[in-house]
Amino acid sequence: LVGSFVYNLPFGNGEKVASDASGLKNALVGGWQVNGIGTFQRGFPITITAADAGGLNDSFGTNRADIVGDPYPDGFNKSIDAWFNTAAFAQPAPGRFGSIGRNTLRGPGINNLDLALFKNFDVGRGSRVQFRFESFNAFNHAQFNAPVVNVADNRFGRILSARPGRINQIGLKLLF
Repeated sequence: LVGSFVYNLPFGNGEKVASDASGLKNALVGGWQVNGIGTFQRGFPITITAADAGGLNDSFGTNRADIVGDPYPDGFNKSIDAWFNTAAFAQPAPGRFGSIGRNTLRGPGINNLDLALFKNFDVGRGSRVQFRFESFNAFNHAQFNAPVVNVADNRFGRILSARPGRINQIGLKLLF
């Protein structure tokens, strides 16, 4: 789900609050706008892989793993150190394809809110200058990347990286 909004704050000349403002007062309180984009998404599908032992399957060095247990047994809590039960997967025997299906698990989801505050200044002849303050990932919520999915890797099941944290920027834009 992705939703966005634009809200012109009701301050300044002709608005609900300070509707009689003019001159300097209107320049300070009028022309404010708040924008946002919210993204809420399930994690992308991931496939648990294994080495192609001896290259017998001609799978270009990768193979699917064998599933030998429950990836999410009762009481299991996902964390960056163990996104799934790593003991539920095994390296298939040489010359054998793994038994797990493609895209059977999901990586971490996204819960993100980008916010912006704009201030518009009329400069005449239908032009205006816009001061912008933008905050991406405004609440600095961790947005983790997919875990290591190859059973042959000693970091198997761990999440090692994340998308960037909060990024703030300011800008000035001329609209004409």
